[in-house]
Amino acid sequence: MHGSTACAITVAVALATVGCLSKQEIKTARSSVYDADFALVYSAAVEAVRNLYPTFDEDPASGVIKTAWHQVKFSDPGADDPKTTQVADRAAGAGANTPNGSSLGYNPSLARRLYFIRFNVVVAGVRPWRVRVVGTASELRPGDSLPTELRGEATPHWLGGRTDALQVDIYRRLKAYAIQQPDEAPPAAAVEEDVAITGDAPAPARTAAAAVVRALHKRDYPALRRQLADDLAWSAGAPPGADLGLAMWKADPSVLTALEAALLAGCGGDGEAVSCPAAPTPGQPRARFGLRGGVWKLIGFVEDPR
Repeated sequence: MHGSTACAITVAVALATVGCLSKQEIKTARSSVYDADFALVYSAAVEAVRNLYPTFDEDPASGVIKTAWHQVKFSDPGADDPKTTQVADRAAGAGANTPNGSSLGYNPSLARRLYFIRFNVVVAGVRPWRVRVVGTASELRPGDSLPTELRGEATPHWLGGRTDALQVDIYRRLKAYAIQQPDEAPPAAAVEEDVAITGDAPAPARTAAAAVVRALHKRDYPALRRQLADDLAWSAGAPPGADLGLAMWKADPSVLTALEAALLAGCGGDGEAVSCPAAPTPGQPRARFGLRGGVWKLIGFVEDPR
């Protein structure tokens, strides 16, 4: 950002028609309602969506427009174009000395994460109409079969800019009918899911176990990672490590299902070590929690050797 201009990263040709957005225009677009017939407002919203995200479903009866997932080009942090990607590859050791163009045996460009975006646009209320635009981002990591939605701290920096771009495009089409209203109150904070971990275990350990279950329910992998010890034992005989373990668990969702079942079966332990379920089950893995830096963390999920 420079001065009063907030330019979204240019990742699609269609966005070039919107250009750079001033902070004032973004604020005006967010707070505008439109004193016109519903059909006119809805049609303008459809055309704005079609201009930027051409694959979508619409339902005039409900006033809802839902785009499909659209790939976001060149959205790697710090990589706005193919040349930047190539420079990053060379810095990572990618060369012409191996069949794959990399001393590591693969081409980093081909192994990059893919990013996607979609929008729900709703013409809501009564005349004057408010147009709500809600964007969602996801990423597909190498080895994953399905993209993962990016929420909370994992929300990418470019999502807000692209959401503003669509909101402003709609506003520009309806500017003649726009009336300023105060911004809507921010949505109430989401109510934290109530997860009860039973058993005779210290309360902080059960709280950590409940946080793992909540993260599993939402498939919020950044939140799950925060609950894992860096030296996580994720598979018998495999070198410990939270990042590698989480990547392997994501590739096999049955492991995450088994982890949730183990935690909800109840936990037992003392002030130094807690296991879930409290009693071992032959052939079934157990989750283990321990203190790391004075904080309870999931330190292992492997089959009990006993």
